[in-house]
Amino acid sequence: MRKLQNVLVVVLISAGLFVGPTAAKTEEYVAGAEKFVQELADEAIGTLTREATSREERQKLFRDMLSEGFAIPGIARFVMGRYWREASSDERDEYFRLFEDVIVSLWADRFVDYSGQAFRITEAIPASSARADEKAVLVRSLFWTSPGNPVRLDWRVANKGDVYKITDVLVAGVSMARTYRDDFSSVMRRDGVEGLLAELRDRSNGIRSN
Repeated sequence: MRKLQNVLVVVLISAGLFVGPTAAKTEEYVAGAEKFVQELADEAIGTLTREATSREERQKLFRDMLSEGFAIPGIARFVMGRYWREASSDERDEYFRLFEDVIVSLWADRFVDYSGQAFRITEAIPASSARADEKAVLVRSLFWTSPGNPVRLDWRVANKGDVYKITDVLVAGVSMARTYRDDFSSVMRRDGVEGLLAELRDRSNGIRSN
């Protein structure tokens, strides 16, 4: 009888009809990542698009959201790649600050022309993670910047315990983290870390003057 029960369990697992603790945990962290992205998007759209909000206020609000929802130190270090080891402590500190300034200004200003179009999550699926102590989820969504013209945004979310952080955003399938990494690497190959800092200072000053 026990042998028959064991065989039945194997059959159910093979058929996908036996939902054990592992499947339940997978659904839990995937659902958590989806909820996390939805709430962050709702907050961004609701807060950053108020007509009375000045550019400076919008950037401050987005900086707070960025700090709360994005793994900025990890993203910044990934983007710098192997040149991270060559940078001094002071250069790393300035790089973090300038990187955040450029990102905040870029994304906050993208909400200027937003006028109530929809944001919709289409699916959330488990993704591979390079860290054993962390799970990853890809949350796919559509964002309408104009009627009938949605942009595909995929959010890569890392989960560790109860903490969720966005580690990358893919716009129409293009990774923003990898795009910045390629861009910055070309500068550092030519001019070193100081050359990158000089360019980021120029970008930051240019954004502030607009």
